[in-house]
Amino acid sequence: MITDSEPPAGAESGVSGEDEPSRTCTDLTIGDERWDCVAGLQDLISKLALETLREVQLSPSSHCVSVALLSGAEVRSLNKAFRGVDSPTNVLSFPSPSAARALGRKDEPVFLGDVALSYETVESEASAQDKTMFQHAAHLVVHGILHLAGFDHGGDADAECMEAAERNILAKFDIPDPYGEAALANAH
Repeated sequence: MITDSEPPAGAESGVSGEDEPSRTCTDLTIGDERWDCVAGLQDLISKLALETLREVQLSPSSHCVSVALLSGAEVRSLNKAFRGVDSPTNVLSFPSPSAARALGRKDEPVFLGDVALSYETVESEASAQDKTMFQHAAHLVVHGILHLAGFDHGGDADAECMEAAERNILAKFDIPDPYGEAALANAH
């Protein structure tokens, strides 16, 4: 397992051009080496995290997340252990308990929680939806971090708000609307 908590080259300035702290707001863990074949994704994840935090008015200098790129078996195991659902899924978000956030040291960023992506499920969905794995994984990273920030899609109004945030963030990276007409046509 590879863990990368160092900022990638160029991480000091994000898409919006604002100066960033010298460290990244994202810890990245690669649990399945097949993710290495998704060119550019690992470098993009910290930038997606920065923009997602900005979108929800959380400072990247005082908040952080963890993203794990795992195998389908690992994510299924997490899904079973923590949600009681013994089936594959594309992304899981594990928000940090409120008490842990409140007890955080003032000199350390608030840990919002963990996001885990399943290689096999993301690959299968991307193929079925005629998207690149890079595009689909980027969308799911943003989706997962939004969950950590308190977004949900249980009701229509909540889903619309979350989808609008996702579209806005992904557009900054020239990633097509995951809910656009082309995406919906390919999903069926």
